[in-house]
Amino acid sequence: MEEWLEVSELIDSIQKSASDANDAVGGLHDYIDGAFADGIISEAEAKAIEKYINTVKNTKASVEATYNKLYVNTYLVGVAKTNLLNAKISLFGAIDNLLAAINVAIADGQTTIAEKKNVDDKFALFNSTLASFNTAVEAANQSIQDALKQFADDNKAEL
Repeated sequence: MEEWLEVSELIDSIQKSASDANDAVGGLHDYIDGAFADGIISEAEAKAIEKYINTVKNTKASVEATYNKLYVNTYLVGVAKTNLLNAKISLFGAIDNLLAAINVAIADGQTTIAEKKNVDDKFALFNSTLASFNTAVEAANQSIQDALKQFADDNKAEL
């Protein structure tokens, strides 16, 4: 059935996008840990952080585009669809909060212990919401596969 293949490819795509988001945020986290170590953010460090932030934003857009294709699948209904939506909202909120915390921390060229802790907390929240998002994607996939199987079984019975 062509729909099985389309859903499978879509799930692979969204999982790759989510993995790319994790990699982008991971690279940003690693760089920030080093840049925050001395409490001073040089102009070069700020520019590098901005490049990482742009990568995270681009990856977020990619996740959203793929998510939108999955979310509108006619076989995705009920709790799985609601959970996917909620997981996406939480993930995107975590990304936005992380980027805002980073921007606050680097704005004046210095970072305090409180700003570093805030950024670290936002990274931890991102990791948690990404895991929840991936779980919701897997549940959505299973829900779609179950609906497709039911559709196929119902049509076999009519033949």
